[in-house]
Amino acid sequence: MKTQWKRFLLTLGFMTRIPVTVDLGEVKDEDMHKGFLYYPVVGLIIGLVDVTVYLLAVQIFPEMIGILFALLANFFVTGAFHLDGLCDTADGIYSARTKERMLEIMKDSRIGTNGGIAMCFDILMKFAGLMSCENTWVMILMMPVAGKMIQGAVVYKAVYPREKGIGIYVGTVSLGTVIGTMILGVCAMTVAFSFWGIVMFAVLFFLAWMFRRYITGKIGGITGDVMGAASELSEIMLLLLVLMITKFAGFPMGWYPVI
Repeated sequence: MKTQWKRFLLTLGFMTRIPVTVDLGEVKDEDMHKGFLYYPVVGLIIGLVDVTVYLLAVQIFPEMIGILFALLANFFVTGAFHLDGLCDTADGIYSARTKERMLEIMKDSRIGTNGGIAMCFDILMKFAGLMSCENTWVMILMMPVAGKMIQGAVVYKAVYPREKGIGIYVGTVSLGTVIGTMILGVCAMTVAFSFWGIVMFAVLFFLAWMFRRYITGKIGGITGDVMGAASELSEIMLLLLVLMITKFAGFPMGWYPVI
């Protein structure tokens, strides 16, 4: 139990700005690899922070402002970690350069035109999607979960394309850990969206796998930036799936109240 708690805290500290002040002792690569299991849990914690800020804000301001505060809270708690990955990935992949040059561009901390466009559309799509949903608070809570639960499709048996760099999870996560992550993701989605949660999980996981194949074809593997991009895109896709299901099939409200 102590080992699992240590792995959870390591993952939480790595994926967020939440301070982990507990002395974790010696940290091994295995701890990080197996800590991948807790990705959906970390996503849920991020979502809880975001939705708490939203629920407090809408008591004072219009819903539009509450959504903006929720998005801002997400950037604070994650350090815009995943959004930065999306920007770097867009800059590299759409630079129309060689594989080697794409990887160099992705490593550059500066944001180019493609990254700027990706960032703007990412924020706009989230804002518009949340404004269009019936139960905004549920979506704010579940979006970070969606972004984390699909990561197994991105990193399992993947290749890290650089000779040097941080590829902590790429190709190192075991099948058992990925399955555990999937189970946690399916459980969370089912609680939130009943049967539709299973359907949406399957769609998101498949899209993440397709995204992995596309990126691998471009740069020969997966990087941390690509993981961040997959997280951001999965959050947007969850919003779009909910809106489509609501429009064409009628979305069951489930156990939670409409706010």
